[in-house]
Amino acid sequence: MTEEDDARLAMLRETLNKHVGLSQYEAEVYLALVRGGTQTMTDLAETSDVPKQRVYDTVSSLRDAGFVEVIDDYPRKAYAVSPSEALGQVQDQLERAEEELDDLHETVETVESGVALFKSETTIQKYIADMISTAERDLLLLVPYDRLDDISDQLADCEDVRLRLIISDLSPSHTTENTVAIDRSLPNTVDDVRGVTSTEDFVLIADRNRALYWARRSFDEQDEEDQAYYVSNPRLAFVLDRFVSESIWPYARPVAGQEQAVSLPAEYLRIRDCLADVAELAERRPIDDIEVEFKGYDTETGDAVERSGILTSYYFTEYDIRASLTIALHTEADTVQPTLASVGGVGAREVDFAAERITIREHNNRNDDHLTDETISYLEDCRSQLPQELGEASVVVAFDAFIDQMRELVERSGDQYDHVSQFERFRESLVRFEGSENSPRALWRKTETEPGGHVSHVGNVLDDLGYDLTLIGRFGDPIRPEFASTFDDQTLVSVGPTTSTDYVRFDNRNFLLTEPNTNPLDWKRLTDRIDVSELVGRLDGATAISLGTWWATPDLPDILEGLTKELWPKLESPPEFVHMSTGEISDMSRETLDWGADALANLDDRTTVTVTANRDQTRQLRDSLLSDSATGPTVQRLRNQLGVSQFVMHSLKGATLATEDGISTATTPRVTNPRRVRNVDDHFKSGYVLGLAEGLSGSASLVLGNALASYFVRHDEAPDTEELRTFLTNYEDFY
Repeated sequence: MTEEDDARLAMLRETLNKHVGLSQYEAEVYLALVRGGTQTMTDLAETSDVPKQRVYDTVSSLRDAGFVEVIDDYPRKAYAVSPSEALGQVQDQLERAEEELDDLHETVETVESGVALFKSETTIQKYIADMISTAERDLLLLVPYDRLDDISDQLADCEDVRLRLIISDLSPSHTTENTVAIDRSLPNTVDDVRGVTSTEDFVLIADRNRALYWARRSFDEQDEEDQAYYVSNPRLAFVLDRFVSESIWPYARPVAGQEQAVSLPAEYLRIRDCLADVAELAERRPIDDIEVEFKGYDTETGDAVERSGILTSYYFTEYDIRASLTIALHTEADTVQPTLASVGGVGAREVDFAAERITIREHNNRNDDHLTDETISYLEDCRSQLPQELGEASVVVAFDAFIDQMRELVERSGDQYDHVSQFERFRESLVRFEGSENSPRALWRKTETEPGGHVSHVGNVLDDLGYDLTLIGRFGDPIRPEFASTFDDQTLVSVGPTTSTDYVRFDNRNFLLTEPNTNPLDWKRLTDRIDVSELVGRLDGATAISLGTWWATPDLPDILEGLTKELWPKLESPPEFVHMSTGEISDMSRETLDWGADALANLDDRTTVTVTANRDQTRQLRDSLLSDSATGPTVQRLRNQLGVSQFVMHSLKGATLATEDGISTATTPRVTNPRRVRNVDDHFKSGYVLGLAEGLSGSASLVLGNALASYFVRHDEAPDTEELRTFLTNYEDFY
């Protein structure tokens, strides 16, 4: 025989031994009969090299197994059953065994005992496919780049789950400042994908309660077996999920070309996933345009809860384990200002509720989604009451004024200075400094300097509309050129040195460095700089005064008392209206707030006082001033508590006015693609003060304030007279 024949026979012997189950002698005898045909026992002993005394019992065992037949003649002979028939019986047995093993395997699988170790790649792949196909809501995967093709087709079928993907083992050469690159397309079902250059194992987490961890073979032992751990214990899966979602995902870079905008509605199992999307949405819409539903439990009692409400604020940073939403719960008791509740993730304790599932959607039940009959009535009043010529009234605007210094961070690259456009890049530079011996250093350049604060913002709007203004504030000694050049046609009265705020601008947010004024303005400091007789000259004959924010002038109650007791008695033609805004008052004591309420009430005895606050500031006032046992609309209760003629709560959705005659509400049309969603409070206040100065009713002034603020949101600039009138003319068309 040739060497090829020998090798062939050796392979057949091994197959019959290992896979068919024949002994060595049985394999030799069967091969001899297959090759040589019918043979006597003596012949078999010679052709098979099996001892003659063992040939008889070997032939008998082969006959029992169905591999040979025996001819009971003399001498006794045997011949081989055809291999297809003989091995067919074995194949049937193997198939039955396979079915039995599969049934057993399914039984073990459904036990879900906690953690199972798999060493077969086939089994591992089966579990991966099963987890992907059976996930109900959420899939989070950490996948080495070279295994991406193995699961791509399976991911393409994930239509109804939230799917996030982290691709590891990417080449550092394919990374940029903000992104990483891959040279293949991903299924459209992937909701969000990021990448890292580090070497990571395969991790799959389904619905945050099942997980599979597939350890890669070590670099120095390529022959070792695969090892994958299937985790069916929800608590263990939760720990693995938190590691991937909070330790890897936040620091992975987006994959270039795969960015997808957040679309609503969206469902989340993780509070941080939800907050990341909320932060993105907040860049282009007011957050109280978002409705939140959650299922979870009360952190105090442990009782299961299902609640919903409107988002009012949120807390989220990658450097703090705390993360939460604050929502105004939907209730029937207080329709103006519902109860606020804080919502955190599973395990959170310093919140009212812990959410196991969160859904966010657009607030579809907004009153301003349609033009109400009430708003139509006030709009008609506004159009008819607004005079043909604006700018005839005289307005005084005080007191808070600052210098806003706009800056941008840069990095040096050779002879060039590149703008650091992303806040995250600045933050990463601080982290790098923390791990080095160098002191943190940042290069920046000033882009522009402009006046800021209530005086400047409201003053700019009214100045552009042609009003005669007297601006009183801390403009500097001498008056800073930023104020002098901006208001060169107006009367500026400086009552002290100004302070500044450095605005470090990034594409996605601003970083503010504010210099506080350590000498708060009160009545004595005010009259030390401008005596009462000069103040009389400035205010006498003015139609309205807008005093700015209580936050920026903490001793404003002292100034109000001075106006009431010392100034007003000396005025021959006192202003018909005094306006002030609360600003941020959460840090003020109850004693300070009560002091302010008394001062406002006393001034209101002399003239009509209006207090305005946005929705969040109104809640702060409610929580600080009102009793939980009191009933009635919040805005009316606050008006009574402050002792003023008018209290106005405003937002981008509209405004509500409380007077002694009742409550008036004017809605604002929704802005689908706003150019500015922050810092619009001053434009509403400008419109409302404008309405007061021109003698409009309070309800008509609501519409005017809404119109000015809405125009600003749409265009990122205030309107001139013609643009304002056009906006009012077309007000209905924006709904």
